[in-house]
Amino acid sequence: MIDIAKVKVGDKVYYQPSHYKRELGDDEPEKWENGMVKEVPEDSLVYIRVVYNCNGEWEDYQNYTGQSTNIRDLHEGWKH
Repeated sequence: MIDIAKVKVGDKVYYQPSHYKRELGDDEPEKWENGMVKEVPEDSLVYIRVVYNCNGEWEDYQNYTGQSTNIRDLHEGWKH
């Protein structure tokens, strides 16, 4: 989980809730989704807005819709 006090607009994050993670012995590949922080609302300590799909145009991520995402499901950086 990321620290909402330290996260800022433009940070790279990846979304991986517990149901995305591979369990021991699970044949399904591990899942995650990379994104960029679009907004850190002042009135929330739990949710931030993240752009996940911008057609690979990450330099223009601000022109895409951000999804309200619980910080407990976000991690710093991008996962490859």
